[in-house]
Amino acid sequence: MGVLDRVVLVPPEFAARSCVLVHYRLPFLRHCYVLCHDPPGPDTIRPDAELLLFFLSQAQHLAQAAVGDPEAFMIAYSGSSVRRRSNLHMHVFIVRSRSEKAWVYTVLAAKNVAVAVHQLLRGSRIQGRGDDDTDTAG
Repeated sequence: MGVLDRVVLVPPEFAARSCVLVHYRLPFLRHCYVLCHDPPGPDTIRPDAELLLFFLSQAQHLAQAAVGDPEAFMIAYSGSSVRRRSNLHMHVFIVRSRSEKAWVYTVLAAKNVAVAVHQLLRGSRIQGRGDDDTDTAG
């Protein structure tokens, strides 16, 4: 299950905050977004709370525009200790029913299990190489 029709947008309200809006589709989910803080440098990182409030208000706007209901969304947010990327970002899924919500959880679980298995297999292959000087941290 891959991402379909990925488009990166920079609306003015996002640009003013050094952010981007990524729109994509997943199978059976037409309205998926990642709202990302994309600062020009590490010294320009904005406070998390301010951006989270902005992202939450944008989730409501996206849901209203997509399905006419500002509360028809769910979000996925990970703290900095468990994010894959260092920048602040929030996933927004526009859902209109509990079955669509269940589908989002199913897709996320499948993706994360696949990543974990890949990392385990990759780790076991790296450990099986023996005593070479290959840098495996990167």
